Amino acid sequence: MTLDQIVSIVTDPRKNKNQKDTLFELILVIISSIISGYYAPDEMADFAKEKRGWLQKFAPFEFGTPSHETIRYFLCAINPTHLVQCFIQFASTVNLDFSQDVISIDGKTIRGSGYHNSLDAIHVISAWSNEHGITLAALESIGKKNEIKTIPQVIDMLGVKGATMTTDAMGCQKEICKKIIDSGNHYVLQIKDNQKGLLDQIKAYHHRLFRTGFEDVRYSEFETVEKGHGRIEIRKYTQFELSDWVEGKDQWSGLTTAVHVHRTRDIKGKVQTEESWYISSRDPDGEKSAKAIRQHWGVENGLHWRLDVIFDDDNCQMHSGFGPLNLSLIKRFCMNLLGKDQSKKSMKRKIMNAAITDEYRERMLFG
Repeated sequence: MTLDQIVSIVTDPRKNKNQKDTLFELILVIISSIISGYYAPDEMADFAKEKRGWLQKFAPFEFGTPSHETIRYFLCAINPTHLVQCFIQFASTVNLDFSQDVISIDGKTIRGSGYHNSLDAIHVISAWSNEHGITLAALESIGKKNEIKTIPQVIDMLGVKGATMTTDAMGCQKEICKKIIDSGNHYVLQIKDNQKGLLDQIKAYHHRLFRTGFEDVRYSEFETVEKGHGRIEIRKYTQFELSDWVEGKDQWSGLTTAVHVHRTRDIKGKVQTEESWYISSRDPDGEKSAKAIRQHWGVENGLHWRLDVIFDDDNCQMHSGFGPLNLSLIKRFCMNLLGKDQSKKSMKRKIMNAAITDEYRERMLFG
């Protein structure tokens, strides 16, 4: 996706008399600054001054580079829905196969965006492709408790088929299951006591099957063992087909199987056990379900950790208008751009390369 395409999506919020810098110039400065590690408006203005010669390869900057006040106002005034459209365009232009993908849908709070505390901070729901390492969609949720209403909107934005979608237990809702199935995808969703009736039914049915050795029922088992630093962790996944014995099963669109995960941790001789449960629209395949369950948390390391540690997302100092939301969305988009570099360099090294090397920065921006 080119910067020209982004400019065609984003509507300039400024009045004519205030448009000393063109829309393209502002977007070029902001995105090239962020992929180079400059995240605050004053830092972006400094970057633009230092790199004016390079920037003029792509735009005239007839009146000089934009001031930090101009950049701040622009970030606060852009309509976020236009930036959201950029993710959709990006995913459609890179022509990737999502049929074997695990797409993690999860929320993150931008803690520094709150006026008084984290309670009024902005919360963003993202759809993360574990296979390709990019954000496919991102949308603001009015508080963490509103995730249930926002997740279906995120699913509507994706436009992918055949993937397996995952959420945490909060997303285990009938409406979300229906939305995933209707979109042509599958799900593996953790179920806890927020759906206690169905969970109790699944546990009782599993106990019944266990006593009979899963006789006459399709099921699949898979086990992983991890060792290191005096710790041994064994995870056993059992995915089994659900029958009408489980009351209320038909109320959940596409619900075919359940997954029982039993974890045993031995830490220097001290043994701990725990179990968790999942519902799925997939046929029994313990190994694939194990992959989906483990990869769900890829959104934490692949996206949320990078946003906080590398892109300084939680330290957002913008509080006006759409500023903190827009800045966080653009950071996600810039991470997608840097993801075009398929080398084994860390995200931090890619940002350092973009800061130092004009040719590398240009390649990330323009292909």
